[in-house]
Amino acid sequence: MKVAIVAAMQEELAPFRQHFGAKQLVFEQAKTRIEAVNPPEGTEISQLYLVESGIGKANAAACAAWLLSQVGPDLVINTGSTGCFEPSVALGDVVISDRFVYSDVDATGFNYAWGQVPQMPAHYPVAADLLANLLAHFQGAGKSYQVHVGTIATSDSFMSDPQRVAEILERQPGLLASDMESAALAQVLASSACQVLNIRGISDHVGAQAPQLFKDSLALAAQNAYDAVLTVLTQII
Repeated sequence: MKVAIVAAMQEELAPFRQHFGAKQLVFEQAKTRIEAVNPPEGTEISQLYLVESGIGKANAAACAAWLLSQVGPDLVINTGSTGCFEPSVALGDVVISDRFVYSDVDATGFNYAWGQVPQMPAHYPVAADLLANLLAHFQGAGKSYQVHVGTIATSDSFMSDPQRVAEILERQPGLLASDMESAALAQVLASSACQVLNIRGISDHVGAQAPQLFKDSLALAAQNAYDAVLTVLTQII
């Protein structure tokens, strides 16, 4: 099995680079950097890649296309930080996406759902068996953080504007968190047999305080996301 771990920022990928040590550069173009590392022993992973995509949907889509052409992964795990819509969920907790959807796409005038790109699916689901395996393992795993399952919506906007946050939740009630890459990765990778997971640490609660919270909690969010992803690599898949 070929597995690629994708994060937008070097700060989000840093714990993985430190853990896996020696790396071999496989491909570098624009914001995308693909590095090969030795996969964990005793797993079914034959090839493992650490991938820095750059921030935002365009960079994520380009990264996904280059992954398909250069690597051909069987599984992509998007990771890093996420902003949470639910204030009761703790900073540093981990969120696993149950589906991939946009929160800033509006073609409702043509009878598409809010968040649906024209001529594309309304959302991209996570494989039910894969999600069930994750849930079963993390329940009672004794981690220092809680693991939540819900929808992380993708937007090219950082969620610091309270009015924008309110409008999104009015259009798409029930969203748990927000990122800037995952749905774009899923959209491109949907053209292949590659499965996609999104496992992220909560760096902030959306709203006016989000930028400062993000600065203060990014390292914690990245570390806990790393721990969760490493658990998936070594104990689940």
